Amino acid sequence: MKAILYYAKRPVSLCRVIFGRWTPLLRRMDYEGYWEAKRGFGISTRYPVFADIIEQGASVLDMGCGNGATLAYLAERKGVRGEGVDIAHEAVDAAREKGVRASVGDIASPEYALPGTYDYVILSEVLEHVPSPEEVIAKVRGRFRRRLILSLPNIGHYTHRLRLLFGRFPIQWAYHPGEHLRFWTLRDFREWLAWMGFAVEREIPYSGVPGLRRVWPSLFADSVILVVKEAPAGDAPA
Repeated sequence: MKAILYYAKRPVSLCRVIFGRWTPLLRRMDYEGYWEAKRGFGISTRYPVFADIIEQGASVLDMGCGNGATLAYLAERKGVRGEGVDIAHEAVDAAREKGVRASVGDIASPEYALPGTYDYVILSEVLEHVPSPEEVIAKVRGRFRRRLILSLPNIGHYTHRLRLLFGRFPIQWAYHPGEHLRFWTLRDFREWLAWMGFAVEREIPYSGVPGLRRVWPSLFADSVILVVKEAPAGDAPA
């Protein structure tokens, strides 16, 4: 029933997603301009899911924290001791205005190392933006005491499959086509994590077609949150 209502309310927008043309809002992919455009971005449906996972007062590192909205939400709801890092000064300034402890840093740089060890590390809609996500996630190993929390857009979502069927590339960007550099289906991402030495403990399809996204997430979940733990050291790539 939820799925029927979902489609009944949005036939026009659904057609636009599948058949429409999208015009970039930025001339070039620059994260200062990107976060200037997104500066007013508010609460995401991801945040309550994060709050359900994380214990009261836990320490959290948000890698690619953006404007600090995630950590501000978790601080208010769960009293977390949060710290964020982002490549864009514009984003870090916005995070600090929210009272978030944030610093500028390029998590994809070979020189970047996590500043400490935390109860939780969050990479929320980040890995698809970096040129070498393997290098980023390798840095996280051994740096969280409880769990790694990942949020990922699913390129296997049915709308993306239909766009390909009708000769158009899937759109997972908001401001510029260069936002995403890597694309995963949910199955591919599970396999990639296993290859990188991590095991998925829990999957939460928080966005997509209501009802169906939980039954068949690989097809009907637009985005998924994964709660991840380290696999034995011998399972990680050399």
